[in-house]
Amino acid sequence: MNREWGAKMSNKASFVGKSISRRQMLQNTVALGLMGCVKKANFCDEPAIVEDGDFKTAEECIPTAHNIEGPFYMTNAPIRTNLRIFGDEGVSVSFSGRVVQGDCSESLTGAVVEFWHADPSGGYDNESEEMKYRCAMQVSDDGYYELETLLPGRYLNGGQYRPHHIHVKVWDVNGNERLTTQLYFEGDEFLECDPFANRSLVMAFEGTLTTEIRAKNIDFIV
Repeated sequence: MNREWGAKMSNKASFVGKSISRRQMLQNTVALGLMGCVKKANFCDEPAIVEDGDFKTAEECIPTAHNIEGPFYMTNAPIRTNLRIFGDEGVSVSFSGRVVQGDCSESLTGAVVEFWHADPSGGYDNESEEMKYRCAMQVSDDGYYELETLLPGRYLNGGQYRPHHIHVKVWDVNGNERLTTQLYFEGDEFLECDPFANRSLVMAFEGTLTTEIRAKNIDFIV
């Protein structure tokens, strides 16, 4: 990752930054009396997930759907590809893919991909110097990236749990944001009720949500 990109990134303000902690959000939720109103997915009146087809890879060459940034993005994520380094127990997640552009015959040269997500218990690290479960990486010359992490825990959004998800940003070599999205996991019972999830962002994988997750061709088309 070059210094120019790092300088540009340091000047970008986060949506909320370090001022909001996971604990504070839960306290606010309790205060509103919503904790007792948790619904499971099969109790939805109507499915809320955006039905925009199956997951898109570079082979289909359909631009990756944008998705919400959420309130826990922070700038200056550490450069690393392995997030299984914090001593937590959880389900191992490994996935890889490419960042491509145009007709998908070319990679986005020099692209930087950021990932951030909740820890296995459902909390975001917005306070520690470790910046747990946050990382940035520059893709290889052919646009390839690979991430190793643990399955993010679910957490309450109002009266309903959000499904497991991983946040993603893609930047070009000049520091221009090209994509903000999320990745979801096939088989998560809370997907159908989630108003923020897109079907096209749901990853198929080898393994299960309770054992191990391995996925390939998790491409970002920008």
